Order: sequence, then structure tokens, then C-alpha cells
Amino acid sequence: MNMFDEIMHRLSSKNRMRGLFKDTHFEDMERIIERMNSLLEEKRKDFEAEQEKNKEKAESIEQVRKMLEEKGLSLSDLGASDETQPKKRRNVSKHTFEYQTKAGDKVQWYGSTTGRLPKEFQTYLDDSGKKRVDCILGQE
Repeated sequence: MNMFDEIMHRLSSKNRMRGLFKDTHFEDMERIIERMNSLLEEKRKDFEAEQEKNKEKAESIEQVRKMLEEKGLSLSDLGASDETQPKKRRNVSKHTFEYQTKAGDKVQWYGSTTGRLPKEFQTYLDDSGKKRVDCILGQE
């Protein structure tokens, strides 16, 4: 558990907090609470500033959209890519490979032609000088 999770765990229950501060003088607790309230106020101001910034940004975007509509333009006319197109996915082909361990056993492994290999398979390729595609089953 990282430090933040540990702190959140301790402060999420009144009983845990009571145990945490059982030997703390009330004046020390008051100072801690004042500091925490100060931090809370800073966080609140930062959050409100971020919200205001996002609101202004959204208003600007809406103004630009209206201007584009009035002129009969689209983002693609400006040279921007269309956000509606889905991202292309990698097409990774998977195969069943067969290799021989140092003990002489034949082992089959299902995986792709890229990425990490089982240690024994990698050792087999290094020792035999073969390439991964040479070990695909059903390939002549």
C-alpha cells in the first residue's frame, strides 16, 4: 500500500483517526486542522479556477463551431483530422509454434510472431539459429 492509500485508510474512519491521534494534545490537533483547512481552501480555489478555465474553453469551442457553420466549413476543410474515425488497431497474427527443449521434449506454444517468448523457446531459437516463423506448425 502506498503512502497516500495508507493515509486515506487511516483518515476514512473516526475510530482509526481516534487511534492515530490518541497521544496528540488538542492544541496540536487544532494546528493540524487549521493547516488541513488551509490546504482544502487552496484545493477548492484551484478546482474552481480549473472549472472556470474549462468553461471558457467550452464557450470558445462553441463560438468557433458557430463561425464554421456560418461559413459552411468543417474541420476537415481546415486540414484537421476527423475525430469520428476510429483508431486503427494493430493486427497481430497468432500461431501455434513447436520447439524442442534441452531435455528433448517437443513443446507447443500459442502466441504471436512479435513480443516476448517463453525462456525455453528463446533458448531453442538461440541455440538452433532458427527464426520464430520457422517453428510455426502447419507452415511449409
